[in-house]
Amino acid sequence: MAGTQYAGATLEQERLAALRGYDILDTTAERDFDDIVTLAAQVCDKPIALISLVDENRQWFKARFGTDICEGPRDTSMCTHAMFDRDVMQIPDALLDPRFVNCPTVVGDPHIRFYAGAPLTTPDGKALGTLCVADHEPGSLTDAQRHGLRALARHVVTQLELRKYARDMHALHQRLRSAEQMKDEFIARVNHEFRTPLTAINGYLEMLGDPELPSESRDGFLQRVQRNSDRLLALVNDMLLAAQVSADSREFTRAPADLAVLARTAVDANRPLVEAKGLIITAETDGPVFADVDVRRMSQALERLILNAVKFTETGAITVRAESRDGHAMLLVRDTGIGISADDQTRVLAPFRRSADAERNEVQGLGLGLSIVKAISEGHDGKVLISSHPGEGTTVSIAVPATGPYPT
Repeated sequence: MAGTQYAGATLEQERLAALRGYDILDTTAERDFDDIVTLAAQVCDKPIALISLVDENRQWFKARFGTDICEGPRDTSMCTHAMFDRDVMQIPDALLDPRFVNCPTVVGDPHIRFYAGAPLTTPDGKALGTLCVADHEPGSLTDAQRHGLRALARHVVTQLELRKYARDMHALHQRLRSAEQMKDEFIARVNHEFRTPLTAINGYLEMLGDPELPSESRDGFLQRVQRNSDRLLALVNDMLLAAQVSADSREFTRAPADLAVLARTAVDANRPLVEAKGLIITAETDGPVFADVDVRRMSQALERLILNAVKFTETGAITVRAESRDGHAMLLVRDTGIGISADDQTRVLAPFRRSADAERNEVQGLGLGLSIVKAISEGHDGKVLISSHPGEGTTVSIAVPATGPYPT
């Protein structure tokens, strides 16, 4: 019995999902649907016609003819029964039917006595509601009227499908436009970020070819070539990593790990870079913070948060913290940099998107760092949180499900 109830509940959830997928409930009147109920009333020679959509606890009328009722309770609805019928369900006299004798629309306005409902069924068999007609007097439909009502019911579903198709095509068009814009931004940014160091390298190499160049100048030029080469390598590595952790290709090997150890290791590894800019970096932990993670990937995410903090912080400190909070294991990187505006905090998590301040200050980078962090976090069933105000620094947090503690 329990299994049957569960199966029934699942089917009902699937039916409701199909109905809501049409995005039709509580929408305004539309001529296409109004014309159908008018034609249904004429074909069946009845004073009332409705397109009734059966929601979880109510029936809602998308179009109506001959009544001003907009919706009604589901539990006393005739349409709830009719939508599962294979053919047109007819109630010749509702006062003689024990299922509906106390129905509000029978004992009250509009005092329905006769009812006929043709099911509205999706192409994959989900019941949405009915196209129904009603009368204040007992009656019945002829075979021709019944067939006509079924044909009009199919036309209702066709209109719903066309409406959904048009909406989906519009959404697809918007996504394609967004993808095209992203492609253009990607090409422009990659062109700029790669051309700058390549141009510098080429210039220095030309000067290094001068046999009369003093040795001290030669050493300085070689250092500049090395710096620009390192910059190019970092750009290529970011692009490769972004591809590796994309939604379609991420493969993480997760194992129990202490994020506090991960935080301290990342701080030690990046201390020379941070201190070279005159900043201070520290690790904060209150004890072990356990989670099942791919240590290599999570280290890559943490490193990119630290590099981002270095880029956007001119003075002050960077703090890397591991903590447990509300069932999550957290890694936080806090800086005293320029901050991120509220408008940019969602934007910067997308690939090749950078904050307005980064663009204004011409900070180097492809805009991949935070999108890589986001992909790695989501690959661990986690999320990225940003807390920031312009001029007041930024805290970026990775939150993943906490586990443990594990035995040592």
